[in-house]
Amino acid sequence: MNHQFFCGGSYARIDGVWRYQWGAEVPGATDLTFGDVLAIDSQCVCVETVLAFRPLTPAERRWLAGESALSEQVLVRRRPGYQPHAGDLIIGLLAPELHPLTMLTVGQIADAAEVSKATIDSYRYRGYLPEPQATRGRTPLWARPIVRHWLATRPGPGWRTDVYDSKPSERSSHLEGTTPELAPSA
Repeated sequence: MNHQFFCGGSYARIDGVWRYQWGAEVPGATDLTFGDVLAIDSQCVCVETVLAFRPLTPAERRWLAGESALSEQVLVRRRPGYQPHAGDLIIGLLAPELHPLTMLTVGQIADAAEVSKATIDSYRYRGYLPEPQATRGRTPLWARPIVRHWLATRPGPGWRTDVYDSKPSERSSHLEGTTPELAPSA
């Protein structure tokens, strides 16, 4: 199984398919290659540009330097009848959920979780919140599906049926369903 993790471990490319860390396929995800970035800015320098997206493996560094033949350790877009080149090096993923206008800030996550921004910041710094998938300026951003999954699976005080009645609280049922704040933007 050939895979590599991206965006702080939130996504993995497993056997050519982009998946969330919990295994579900990322809808609409495609490969972002070095060639795609070059099409936007032809002044890019190969290694430095790739490093802005993710670290290079030793095998990828050797391949880019022309020191080794392509191996299964080099993550490239493979096309029938074409020999992969530096422009085919996969440096990340493109997915509709990663558009900056659809991503969530700390404040929006706090609203969805019904806690304060300070609580979300505390979760983040203690490692209880997934790493942000992107940053705009100094603002960390999270993809909606990542936040939905975190809300549904995060540890918390829970509802103690041994102390209280067996009906779940309004808050816990809110976390199980899709929240209006996290509904896809039109």
